[in-house]
Amino acid sequence: MNQPTTTAAGTARAAAEAIRTLNHLTFRPDERAQWEMPGDVYDVIGALAYLVGRLPQTLGQASELLESLHGTGRLRHDSGDGEQPAADVAAFGVETREAAGTAGRLADGLRHAHAALARIGYREER
Repeated sequence: MNQPTTTAAGTARAAAEAIRTLNHLTFRPDERAQWEMPGDVYDVIGALAYLVGRLPQTLGQASELLESLHGTGRLRHDSGDGEQPAADVAAFGVETREAAGTAGRLADGLRHAHAALARIGYREER
């Protein structure tokens, strides 16, 4: 299912596919993939820290959208229970806040890992 990246879902899918591609490119050292030197690791970890650091905003905005839709009475529940949307939207909010906190901690860890690599270089064989 190819969805254009000009939509929110299409952009999220493209990000997921980019990470899948990254996993393939970093499977083993490879000059063509620019994955063979400490600087390559540094660049990738820095970019991942930047990427993960943006997730809390997206998660918060997803929660805000659902809360707004619920607040205007625009949500229904598959069960037909008129009270269930409130419970599910609240649960979604709790879980996305937890996920945002986890993403923030992951971003911090990646930033620290990135900093630890800052002074690491490659030594040529003698």
